[in-house]
Amino acid sequence: MLKSLILLRGIHISSTNWSSTKAQLLKLRKKTGYPFESCKKALQLNDNSLEKSEAWLKEEAQRLGWAKANKLANRATAQGVIAFAIDSQKEVATMVEVNCETDFVARNKCFHSVVEVVTSSCLDFAKQQKALENSFSKVNLKSGDLMELSGAEGKSLADHVAVTIGNLGENVTLRRATCLNTRDTGLNIMGLTHPANITGSHFFSGKYGSLLIYRKQLDAEKINQRSMESSHDEILRQMCQHVIGMNPKSVGVLNIHEPIKSQEVVAPKTLNENDDSSMDSIDEKSSESTIEEDGMLEQAFLLDPSITVGQVATDYGIDILDFVRYECGES
Repeated sequence: MLKSLILLRGIHISSTNWSSTKAQLLKLRKKTGYPFESCKKALQLNDNSLEKSEAWLKEEAQRLGWAKANKLANRATAQGVIAFAIDSQKEVATMVEVNCETDFVARNKCFHSVVEVVTSSCLDFAKQQKALENSFSKVNLKSGDLMELSGAEGKSLADHVAVTIGNLGENVTLRRATCLNTRDTGLNIMGLTHPANITGSHFFSGKYGSLLIYRKQLDAEKINQRSMESSHDEILRQMCQHVIGMNPKSVGVLNIHEPIKSQEVVAPKTLNENDDSSMDSIDEKSSESTIEEDGMLEQAFLLDPSITVGQVATDYGIDILDFVRYECGES
């Protein structure tokens, strides 16, 4: 009888301990996202301490990630995304290119998570830059510069990339970034990606991207009545579409009186940001066009080839000072 009671008590204690361990396991798994086996091992090695187990998992992921990163370092990364972020005042912005091996991984949530970390870090870097007197700050960062930037949890972006490589089993590289700051200059920034996918609450990504630095005219007499037909933001987005589709090489010179030359380009009246086929057709037609002007202001406006971009800018009271254009994988 006594032996039976001791046995039952032992079973009860063992069952209670397992329930407690299972609860800890589920909690750790939900918090970290690591596999059950890894979470179980972490708890066993750390006396069921959630805090210690979480730290151990992160260290292990970092170690395995760096090992995997070194192993895959020579693999080509021709796919990926272009992402950008702009602050709420439209005065600070960044655009980044993060590459991977396959288009499948480029659509992966884990990959988008590291893209968000990189974009956020670059936006923080842009905020630290000071705009030049009567101008703006524009800093281009290369791969090595990006890897040294600090990301979430105080880790370098190199560490974040290593963990991502370990999770995905595919090489990931940070190719480039541009950081803009126009604070206290009266200038603002507009951006667009194509296709316009959202990777986070303030981050936008696609295969193409453009940022436009502009100033609004304050003199109402200089603004054509046409500016009342559409909002400035809509026109600015269309100008960003123009930068993506027509790939100008410079801002160019404003000459609103020069007539449009005969061109073979027939641009659509509207452009669906999420339609890849529309952008592909624009690329094909623009490559076959006889347009000689590389300056954006002298080019025929993508959405209305009967007028130039310079004429559109004048009609809507917009001064274009600079732009940035990224195309994923471009040489």
